[in-house]
Amino acid sequence: MAALERSESATAGTGGVREWYWRGRALAAAKAAALKTATMRERYRRAQLAAEFADRQLAADDPLRAGSSVPLALSLYREAAYWALIANTAGPVPRTVGAALAAAETSVASSGLSSADLAVVRAALAEKTFAESADDRPEVQLRDAELCQTFVCALTAAGGDTTNVVAKLLVQRWLRIGATLVIMLVALICANVAIQRQLQGPDLALGKPWRTSSKYTDCHPQKNECGGAQTAIFFHTEDEDSPWVEIDLGKPQAFSRIEVINRDDCCLERAVPLIAEVSTDREHWREVARRADSFRTWDATFRPATARYVRLRVNRHSALHLVRVSVRAE
Repeated sequence: MAALERSESATAGTGGVREWYWRGRALAAAKAAALKTATMRERYRRAQLAAEFADRQLAADDPLRAGSSVPLALSLYREAAYWALIANTAGPVPRTVGAALAAAETSVASSGLSSADLAVVRAALAEKTFAESADDRPEVQLRDAELCQTFVCALTAAGGDTTNVVAKLLVQRWLRIGATLVIMLVALICANVAIQRQLQGPDLALGKPWRTSSKYTDCHPQKNECGGAQTAIFFHTEDEDSPWVEIDLGKPQAFSRIEVINRDDCCLERAVPLIAEVSTDREHWREVARRADSFRTWDATFRPATARYVRLRVNRHSALHLVRVSVRAE
């Protein structure tokens, strides 16, 4: 993750928008770094493998047939320490554990051991021969092995980060591109809706007075409630012959479209067959559109008509209740 953050900051000022999206330079750097770190990861893998075998020998409950397994653990910790110490070496590598310890003073100092314990570890790993370690007293062998275990554990933990920076950069690339495309799509949809509304023209029925053939109950669409039911209808007639709702546009106006939103929580069929009629005097009505099958929304278009009154009527015995009626001039 740290490598990813470094690549981000290194290219933020120079790559511009294209680099921020495509991550080309960062990916190239990460791929080059991956080639260099392949050797490092292999060395840490060998160190961890030797350390794991050493830990098993040190923790073994049953002694080996030939004797204690602690000297074997010490030998394995010596091998693990060597691989861990040279893991970050870019050039020629030291050939012995002693030389590796001398070349990696920073790693040695950051192991968390005291100076006295580090002196014991140096002696056990680099100064004593295999034979000398085997000849030590059992308690000295155990002390040396436990301190070497702590030392090797600190070294191998430092090489545990095998984060695939290339994969993370690729994920980052497509997430950024995808997020931008989503934002653009949403913007296009919003723009299209706005354009459609502009093309539709204003709702001539908005805020205009209306009346119905009868009233079954009071409705409160702003509270999504009518007669105790959770619904957005703005009126509800009695069950009667030819129920209707009439809208007064205030004056004769030209229009060619009526949008109807039916009640959708129940009873869609009550609103059909629905007839759209217009009038200038409330006496003489002319049919401009008709809907015979059940619907949730009905967008009725017809030849331009000029009228003051718009009426929606069910042409049978039924009850009528609608969510919204809009009248538009196109």
